[in-house]
Parts: sequence; C-alpha cells; structure tokens
Amino acid sequence: MCNYLYNKPFLNRQEIETYLRFSYLFADEKGNSLDDSKIRFTVRKEQSKDDYLQELICILDDVFTSERQISDATFLSSGVDSSLLAFGIQAKKTFSVAYEEQEFDESPLAHEVAKELQSEHHVIKIGPKEYFDAVDEAISCRESLTGDASYIALYLATKEASCYTNTICSGEGPDEMFCGYPCYSHYFNNPGEEYWLSVNTIMDVGEVPSLPDYNGDGFLKMNAFDLTKWMHGNILPNVYAAAKGAKLNIRTPYMRQELLDFELSLPIKYKADKHMGKLLFREAASRYVGSKNAFREKRGFPVPVRKWMRQEPYRTLILDVLTDSFTKDILDFVDVDRILKSFYTDGDESVWKQIWEMYVLIRYINL
Repeated sequence: MCNYLYNKPFLNRQEIETYLRFSYLFADEKGNSLDDSKIRFTVRKEQSKDDYLQELICILDDVFTSERQISDATFLSSGVDSSLLAFGIQAKKTFSVAYEEQEFDESPLAHEVAKELQSEHHVIKIGPKEYFDAVDEAISCRESLTGDASYIALYLATKEASCYTNTICSGEGPDEMFCGYPCYSHYFNNPGEEYWLSVNTIMDVGEVPSLPDYNGDGFLKMNAFDLTKWMHGNILPNVYAAAKGAKLNIRTPYMRQELLDFELSLPIKYKADKHMGKLLFREAASRYVGSKNAFREKRGFPVPVRKWMRQEPYRTLILDVLTDSFTKDILDFVDVDRILKSFYTDGDESVWKQIWEMYVLIRYINL
C-alpha cells in the first residue's frame, strides 16, 4: 500500500491500522507518544473506607473552590461527573445536547439537574444535517485522527456555548480515573488477562499496543489503558480541539494530579464491583448532588449517528465515499464491501462504528 501525504499529519499503514482498531491514534494533543509504564498502582497501607472517602471529598473541595474563581459555566449531561462539577463550581450557566431520538437524548435529565441548580440552562439541538455538515470542519481542528462519533456533537456544543461564555468547564476524567465504564463491572464476570483489549478494539487489524503486565491483572491493564491511551489519546484531545475550533477557553477540573495520585493508590474494591463503577467517587458525589444523581446509571455521550447513517442523503454520501477507488486503494486490507453489506443490507448494527471510522478517515485524508 502506498503512503499518502496531505495537509494533515502523515499517516502510514501502521497508523491507519491502529486507528481502525481503536478509533483514534495513540498520541496526546501535542502528538506525543504515551508511556503506559508511568502508571504505577501503589496501594498505600490500607485505610478504612471512611478515611479514603474523606480524603477524596477534601480533594474535590479544593478542586471546586479553585475552579469557581475561573469559570461559572459547564457542560451538563445526565451523568454524575458533569452534575457534580456543576454543583461543585456552583455553575450559573449550563449547556446540554438534545436529539429528537429519545433513546439517545439526555437533555430531560440534564434539565432536571439545571433546575435544581437554578442555572441558566441552554440546550443545543443536533439533527443529522447539522451533524454531517460539521464533520469536515470538526476533524480539521483535530491534530490527530479520531473516529469517535461523540466528538462531532461536542464540537457543535462548544460552538453554541461560545455564544454565551468565554470559558467553560467539562467533566472529563472520573470514568478513567475511577473506573466508571461498564467494562469494569463486566470484567468481574470475565477476568481474563487480555479482557481490556476486547472492550477497546473496533476492527481486528494491526498490532496490539504493549502494556506492563500488572501481574496478569486485566482490571489494572484496562485502567492503565484508559488513563493513557484513551484519555490522553482521544478524550482530552477531543475536548481541546473542539474548544480551539470554537475559540472557547475550556477547563477540565478533574484533571488534577492530586486526584490521579489518589486514584492510583485506591484499592480496586473501592473503584468497581459486578454492579457499578466509580463506587467511592459516587459516594463522595452524593454529598454534593444527592444519591439520585450520584448513582444514576452511566450512559456516556450517545449520538444517534448509526440511525442517521441509514437515512438519505447520508446513506448515499457514505456509500459514495467508501466505494470510491481512492478508498479501496487506501483500505486494500479491509473487506469494505462486506462491512457495508452487513450494515445496509443485512441490518447488522454491530458494524456501524467500523463504517463511521472508515468514512471519517477518508474525509480526513481528503481535507
């Protein structure tokens, strides 16, 4: 396969394979490679749960107290992280995303939190036209490639928020630090050493990134992967790129070193169990936002793109891009036709991310 050079960072075959496997490239917002070996889980002489809880509450108090002096606006979803942040900084302005597709729409729950907080609440309504029209503009702001569908919605949200504030907070961090993703709870029912890989890969291509062994502990491997590759290779670059494109100052208060140091010393039993993640974090959050908000089931930042991909004119747009001879040359090691048939003819929902990743890749190359 040939290498292609264009007005974005050079992508070789290995980088494209890595992207297709994980949906992003393993680099931070400055393009630096990330070193998993720097993640050291070192549990101190074990304290009581109450001691850990009080220490975490003190750290959060310090984070919110200092942040209040800088910003009074924040993004707000239905989750504990953004709800806690909004209450912690006593936000005067809050912003959430809404979709017509109710199964993806978190705005009613966000509105409840905003009403309790008595903030000036703004709802950014996103439909398929707004979303697809923004793809090229959004990915042109990103220094490295991402196929994360939520990034486009985040970009639109930051553009709208910039009309009302110069500085805004965003709640990234706790899911990676305190193991909030469902895969951590599922792990206890499938504790294989390489379980972290099965929950992070999209397409079975390319090399597997090496991680320290962590004495064969798959839970810690997942945690290390999320703290390095996922958080610094995708989550934070998405936030910073979206804010840069919208000319908006963005703050990520949870990304404090003392919070990470605390997480690395926290025993697993206070992070997740078979039923839920972020156990101690949620308990601390309940002191600020109440148990209803603190222990609400995680939904992430869902986007209805897999539904929109079947609608016209977006179905034709995607098919035109992915059946082009240029695409076939770049993706000569992928059975693109089979994947498209699975989704558009056979109704296989499981491959939508593969299609979206490939579509974004070609758009990115052609910018």
